[in-house]
Amino acid sequence: MTTFLVFLHVTAAILLLGPVVVASSMFPRQAAEARRGGEEAIGRATILHRITKTYGMLSALVPLLGGVVMAADWGAYKTNFWLHTAIILSVIAWAILLAMVIPQQRRMLGTIGALSPAEADPSDVTPDFEKSKAKANAGAGIFNLLWVIVLVLMFLPNPQDMF
Repeated sequence: MTTFLVFLHVTAAILLLGPVVVASSMFPRQAAEARRGGEEAIGRATILHRITKTYGMLSALVPLLGGVVMAADWGAYKTNFWLHTAIILSVIAWAILLAMVIPQQRRMLGTIGALSPAEADPSDVTPDFEKSKAKANAGAGIFNLLWVIVLVLMFLPNPQDMF
């Protein structure tokens, strides 16, 4: 059973995090290009935001499945603080995505007029586009870095086995 749960966890990480990592990294450049008048860039920025938002929400399954794997074989994982740290970092990464990256992307889209009138809100406009772009870039970079750290932590040996 644990092997199947690990399979689901790794599959979710690959299929759900990969698109978010790429889309969140590409979005600021496309939004800036759209702001300069690139008609096709508006479409690309809109799609990248949709990918970031949709797959970002679904990527909550990755730390959730990691917790399920740990709970399923608690005896083997209870002393592995590398895995405990990895789950905490993945939750922090997800929080950064939801609290920083996605809202900045939405404000940038609102500023360039790429939100549909049905979902547009006056608060979806940023007074400083460059600052929002920098925040979206920084948030995406931190999000991506945290996932790389989580990946490394997952493959470190159990500290209890080292001694």
